[in-house]
Amino acid sequence: MTIAANNVPVVPAPERRRLRTFAFDPMSTRLSGRFVTLDVPFESDLTPGPCGELVQVVDFDATGNQWYQPIDLDDVRVLAQDGLRPMESDPRTHQQIVYAVAMSVIERFERFVGRRFRWRAERQLRLVPHAFEGRNAFFDPGRRAVLFGYYRADRHDPGPNLPGQVIFTCLSSDIVAHEVTHAIVHRIRPYFMEPTNLDVLAWHEAFADLVALFHHFVHRDVVVRAVTTTAGDIGRSDALLELAKEFGHSTGRGAALRSVLGTLATPERFEAATEPHERGACFVAAVFDAYLDRYQASIADLLRIATGGTGVLPPGRLHPDLVHRVADEAVKNADRLLGMVVRAFDYLPVVDVTFGDVVRAIVTADRALFPDDSGNLRGTLVEAMRCRGIYPESVTSLADAALSWPVPAGDLNLNDPRAPVDLLPNWILSATHDLDVTGSQGSQSTVVPPADDDDVTPLAAPPVVAETQSIYAQAQRWAKLHAYELGLDPSPSLRIALRGIHVAYRRAADGQPRPEVVLQLTQRRRDLEDQTLDEHRRPVFRAGTTVIAGVDGRVKFIVAKPLPFLDPGPPRQAPGDQGVTRRHHEAGEVRLRALRRWIDLVEESDALSAWTQEPALNRLDFAALHGDEAGRADS
Repeated sequence: MTIAANNVPVVPAPERRRLRTFAFDPMSTRLSGRFVTLDVPFESDLTPGPCGELVQVVDFDATGNQWYQPIDLDDVRVLAQDGLRPMESDPRTHQQIVYAVAMSVIERFERFVGRRFRWRAERQLRLVPHAFEGRNAFFDPGRRAVLFGYYRADRHDPGPNLPGQVIFTCLSSDIVAHEVTHAIVHRIRPYFMEPTNLDVLAWHEAFADLVALFHHFVHRDVVVRAVTTTAGDIGRSDALLELAKEFGHSTGRGAALRSVLGTLATPERFEAATEPHERGACFVAAVFDAYLDRYQASIADLLRIATGGTGVLPPGRLHPDLVHRVADEAVKNADRLLGMVVRAFDYLPVVDVTFGDVVRAIVTADRALFPDDSGNLRGTLVEAMRCRGIYPESVTSLADAALSWPVPAGDLNLNDPRAPVDLLPNWILSATHDLDVTGSQGSQSTVVPPADDDDVTPLAAPPVVAETQSIYAQAQRWAKLHAYELGLDPSPSLRIALRGIHVAYRRAADGQPRPEVVLQLTQRRRDLEDQTLDEHRRPVFRAGTTVIAGVDGRVKFIVAKPLPFLDPGPPRQAPGDQGVTRRHHEAGEVRLRALRRWIDLVEESDALSAWTQEPALNRLDFAALHGDEAGRADS
């Protein structure tokens, strides 16, 4: 019997790929006897490496001067068993793990921000599992790569590891998630690499830690086990609330690298913290204070039902059905809280971010989607921040209305007939196309930044260069026309650069999408910089503004970080100005003084300042920060 050619059913291409990893590093897997599996998008054009659309694993060991055989995740033998079984001795599984964790982190980020993610100029992020020998792993913006080190465990205090055992940082899911998050932040806010105040790098570290910690909740079986072993009190679960256990123990710390367990909710620690990881840890602890409060509130009814109304659990294990319902709440609340923080990125300033800015951005972004805050999650988070000394300095109260970014004065619109920004049909339609995650990408990049503030030609994929340049030119003309209202200087000698533009669709409480257009504008102020230093070596002073608008062009919020205007008293203020120009100028003067004080403080605190002409501010980077952190274990 023969089958007609037109009667053969089409086998659909898979949408997901399952890949095994350690839980959450080799030490933890050995002690628990468990591996975990990540579910990531199936890339049909994935090549050995793995090398896909967003991530390229390049496995060259610079110390040993050797290449490792790349894994082919499309090999049927690999596909059939959810990837290779992770082994410390098999570099192919190292490649598999960094790819799986990176893709999982990127996918969650896309889901929360409401748009497809792309690297600058459509390039890939390189992941180098065995980049060097050393107790470090870091994101290198210049190489556009995350470099993972390997080292020997401490010979005197290796924790649950062999003395001198080789430890691979690429096998820690926490470290991979943390470093990939640094790369994501650099992609969407590149000037957060310029440490213009105490909080900038601390926020980088805090956000990377938050993403890594909340990534634990992706593994539902881990959450179920934590609920089971703690009888629902997951605040006692080190599996969920500690980062990089193997790294911490193997470097002689005697504990995980970082933990949110057992930290007192007082403002003194935050006020005294100057090291970025330590300062960022205060923010992370506050977020988890709010998470645990909300989690306990969400399972209270389940506990009352299970205990006949008392809410007091008897000794012993929870019923399996109750365990799974409680685990559902733990995962749901983790998603909700991380989503609040991730979505806030579009509402952050372009430069010079502070933790106070972060609090305001979180409240503004969440209020736009969940105006009622029915579970009082915003209120709980703001109070947790306040208890740890984290709040904006320039607000009148901690109410939602006071914390939200102010609505611009006057009728500011991207469709101003004097300098319209034509977002249709290309940008909005392209973003709509991107909503279908199973289909091809839209024709426009979500953000196509110029190479530098002085580069008038933006980077873009060749097919859309003309269209991209057109939208950039339109946006720059619009920004120049409304410069005073945006906190930027309209002087002809000072160029305004469009750092990025994208359209995002975020789902609100009513289940409907809320489309928004986000512009990032910057302006370098060479006239305010230290003229005694070489232009390419001196600390850069930038004004910056984030503009959030509806797809109808109406500007909803302006998040400005101004610097003093060359002409603080323009003869003609914009219609509806209502003193905005003067307020921006005065805020710019305050910010300029703070910038100069900060630069002087960093210079005075750096022991190398007397021996080099390189400004101390320019020597702060992730390699140095993470190297210092690893080095503290040896002291």
